[in-house]
Amino acid sequence: MDLLHPMLCSFAAFAALCLAMERHHEDALEGEPSGRRVRRLRVAAVAAFVASWWTVMPRADYGIAWTMWTVQLTAGALAVVALITWWPRRLPAAAVAVGAAAVMLMPLTAPGWR
Repeated sequence: MDLLHPMLCSFAAFAALCLAMERHHEDALEGEPSGRRVRRLRVAAVAAFVASWWTVMPRADYGIAWTMWTVQLTAGALAVVALITWWPRRLPAAAVAVGAAAVMLMPLTAPGWR
């Protein structure tokens, strides 16, 4: 459980950043993103990155925490790249599903909620 939540958060964050880019937004949703939507996607990405770090942070060794977080970010980024490359239309739905799963897992993985 401790390794799944940061991965889900990083996937959602990278998907939001990907959809905030005009080219990928057009591929996935067929239309140019508005300024308001781009800002919301970027804020959602920052919030997801913070949530992913927040669940990794309470490790006893900060070196291991940084390494785990970097690995989770890399795995999330690779999953988003694969999805936007081969199935760009499925990225928005996958991002929403993964984001919802991350929110539901938050009480199980959050450091202060155990």
